Amino acid sequence: MSAGGRRFVPMQVRVAVTGFHAVGGIMLTLALMALGVLLSGMQVDPVAQGGTGYLDFVLFFNAVLFLSPLAVVLVFLGARVRRGEHWAWLASLVFWGFAGTMTPLLAWVLDAPVSLRFVPVVCAAVMVGLLLTPQARTHCADLADD
Repeated sequence: MSAGGRRFVPMQVRVAVTGFHAVGGIMLTLALMALGVLLSGMQVDPVAQGGTGYLDFVLFFNAVLFLSPLAVVLVFLGARVRRGEHWAWLASLVFWGFAGTMTPLLAWVLDAPVSLRFVPVVCAAVMVGLLLTPQARTHCADLADD
């Protein structure tokens, strides 16, 4: 531990935590935009859309609203990983594994563009790669003397 009680944080952890905060901010922005769309009181005629377009529209924006709690969890995990807490490191690996597998599956079910299938997978792979570096693993090691 260095002077003032602050630990050195490896560059890999700093980059990963910056990514956590960026992705969390994007998720929160999308959730707030979805809330605005759902509260706007739009007049949509499901029959004119072939009957299913409106349901897909509402389900998509309701699903996006669920990003806000995940965004808060992601920012919280980032702060805890930066502090070097082992449980947060493990939870982050689980979170990114879940995001990397479920997002493309949901994009496939909703017939979303190809970019929505690959971008989350690439982000998740980069974050897991950064968290699995020896420097990040050492920083977040479960030490008995802490």
